[in-house]
Parts: sequence; structure tokens; C-alpha cells
Amino acid sequence: MSLMSGLLDTGRTLYTDNYYTSVSLASQLLQRQTHLVGTVRSNRKGNSKELLTKKLKKHEVIGQESGTGIVMLKWKDTRDVLVLTTAHTDEVMKVRQRGKEIEKPLAIVEYNKSKAYIDLSDQLKTYSHCLRRGNKWYRKLATELIFGSALVNAFIINKEITRNKIQITEFREGLSLSLVGFDKHKICTEPDANHELQERTKCRCTVCYAKIKEP
Repeated sequence: MSLMSGLLDTGRTLYTDNYYTSVSLASQLLQRQTHLVGTVRSNRKGNSKELLTKKLKKHEVIGQESGTGIVMLKWKDTRDVLVLTTAHTDEVMKVRQRGKEIEKPLAIVEYNKSKAYIDLSDQLKTYSHCLRRGNKWYRKLATELIFGSALVNAFIINKEITRNKIQITEFREGLSLSLVGFDKHKICTEPDANHELQERTKCRCTVCYAKIKEP
């Protein structure tokens, strides 16, 4: 509820994984005009015991709705999938899965679609990740926020604004160099040199590089 502060009472729908989803959270959000959709752990307090013990055939679905509009669904795929929603009924739709057309609860279809954005963010954060071993948790947190979540958000916004097809690894490198004040096109400070740094010489100017190579 603290994370949603400022976003409540506007008719939004919050998608959560099974770490957060619960009947009590759904009730609190409904009171603030906010829907909740998410997978739910089978041992959560408030779950329907009748629903949990029901045996289903593959791709069969069963649902129960409370008097306050909280719907709990159980759908059988390769395993039982338990979903809680305040924005759907037990409506199903036909989708193609593994080359076959099956019936799937609409709540699960929309949940998978919405969580895909989080999956993409997690995927982008793993490229050239800068986290290293250490004992200070706050350093890890700061590094993750700056070069993880914040960097991915900046990368996506940059792509939308500039329409540039830059890769996130290149974007990360450019941002890092910018933050430390390094310019690879900076003019050499040697008094007898007046030219730009060359990447092919590992960012040394050609005059400096030549001097290093001199016997």
C-alpha cells in the first residue's frame, strides 16, 4: 500500500506476483478503487479451501467469488495455477499454446501480458551487470537502483525520444563515461600535440602512443 501511494483512487489495476498477492491486500485495494490481479500462494490466509482441494483435469478451470467481488481461480496447465483477481470473472478465452488451441482464463492471459514488462526489465538489467561481491548491502542497493532499474528506465525513454536503435550495453557504457566526465573525443593535453584521441589506440592520442612505443 505504501508503494502504491499516490496511485490509488484512480481506477488502476495492480499486477503482483505471489509474494504480494493476498485476499487482505485485494480488500484494501478495492476500498481505494484499485483492482488487483496476481498469482497467489496456496498457503495464503483467506484462500478458499474448497478451491485448493478440488482436483482438475488439464486446462480445466474453477472459480469462486466472494461477496466483496474478489475472485479466486484455479486453472490446470502442466501444474495447478492459482490466481486472485478483482477485475475479472471466470471467463475463458481461446489461445494458442505450444502449437495447440486451448481455453485459458482471461485473468491469466492479461496477467501474463502485463508481467511481461517486468520480465523485460529484469532481462535488460542482467546485460553487463555491475554488481560485485561485497558485505555492504546499501552499496548493492544503490548500485542496483542507479545502474539497474534507473538505467533501464532511462534506456527505454531514450529509445522512445530519439528513436535510436542503440543497444543497452552501449548505452550503459556511454552513460558511465559521461558520469565520470570522460570524453573519448577530448583533445590531447600534450603541449606539442593537437589532435583527437583515437579509439583504435585504446583511447590514447597518436602522439602519446608513439612516444610510449619509442625505444
